[in-house]
Amino acid sequence: MSQDTDTTFASTLRDEFASWTAVGTAVLVVWAAVLPYLPTTGQFEVFLAAQILSFAIAAVAFNVLLGYTGLLSFGHAAFFGGAAYAVGFVLKFTAIQELLVLIPVGVAAAAALAVVIGYISVRHTEVYYSLLMLALSFLIYVLMVKLYTYTGGTDGVSIPTPTVAGVNYVTTWGYAGYLQGILYYVILGCFLVSLALMWVFMNSPFGLTLKTIKDSPDRAEAIGIPVVRYRWYATIVSGVFTGVGGVMYALLNGHVTPDTVLHWSRSGEIAFMAVLGGVGSFFGPVAGAGAFILLRSEAQQLTEYWHFVMGLVLFLIIVFEPEGIAGIAKRGYKRGLETLQRGEN
Repeated sequence: MSQDTDTTFASTLRDEFASWTAVGTAVLVVWAAVLPYLPTTGQFEVFLAAQILSFAIAAVAFNVLLGYTGLLSFGHAAFFGGAAYAVGFVLKFTAIQELLVLIPVGVAAAAALAVVIGYISVRHTEVYYSLLMLALSFLIYVLMVKLYTYTGGTDGVSIPTPTVAGVNYVTTWGYAGYLQGILYYVILGCFLVSLALMWVFMNSPFGLTLKTIKDSPDRAEAIGIPVVRYRWYATIVSGVFTGVGGVMYALLNGHVTPDTVLHWSRSGEIAFMAVLGGVGSFFGPVAGAGAFILLRSEAQQLTEYWHFVMGLVLFLIIVFEPEGIAGIAKRGYKRGLETLQRGEN
C-alpha cells in the first residue's frame, strides 16, 4: 500500500470503528435499561450489574488521570471511600434520609478531598505523585480506623435504605423491588450522566490541554500552559467522579468499612479495571470494570486462591495486550475490515 492509501485506510478505520462503538454503546444502554425486567434476571444479577456500573464510573474517572494526563494514582480509594463515608455520616448523625440529598453530599466530600490531596500531590510528578496520593489516602484510612467513636472503626458505618422523594420504597415494595425498581435506575442514571460529562470534558479544550501535557509537559509549559494547575484540575475532576462511584457503592451495599472502601487494595482494583479495559480508551475502563467484577465473582466461586487468578490475568494483559480489552476489540475490527477489503479486491 502507498502512504496515501495507508492514511486513507487508517482514517476509514477510525471513523467506522467510532461508528460501531457508538452503535454498540447504544445497544448496551438499552440492554442495561431493560435488564431488571428480563425473564432470566434475578436480584443477584441486578446487584452485580449495579456494582459494575458503580466501579465503571470510578475506573473511567481514574483514566482521566492516567490515560489523558499521564498521572498514576495509588490513592483513589480516598475519593471513593471518602464519598461513601460522607453518606454514612450524614445518615448516622443527622435526620437527613433523602437519597437526592445524600448523593450531592457524597460528591461534595470527594471534591473537597480531591482539592486538598490534589493540591499537595501535583507539585511532584511521576512516582512521587503516586506515592503522595497513596500516603494521603492511607492517612484517611487510619483516621477512619482510629476514630472509633465517630467512625465505628473497623466495623464501619451502616447505610440504611434512604427515602426517594420522601418515600421509603423498601416498606412498599420490599428490598428486591427497591433494588430493581429504584436504586438500580438511580445508579444507571448517575453512570450515564457521569460518562456524558467526562466525555464532554475530555473532548473539550480542557481535555486537549491534558493530552498536550501528557505528551510533553515541557513543551506544554513552553507554550504557556500552567502544567501544575491543570494537573490539579484533572485530579479534582477524577476525584469528583470517583466519588460518584463511591456513593453508588455505599447505597448499593448498605454498609461501608475502611477495608472495603478506603484500603489501598481498592485503589489497586480501580487501576486494575482501567488497565484491563485499556488505558487511554474512554470506554475501555467500562469494559474493564465489567470484566473484573464478573471474573472475580466466578473466581471466588471456583477457588479460594482467586487472588492468584486475578493477578495472573493482570500479568497476561500487561505483557501481551497493554491496550487491554479496547486494544483487542480495535485490532480484531481492523483485521476483519482488512479481510473484507481483500475479499472485495
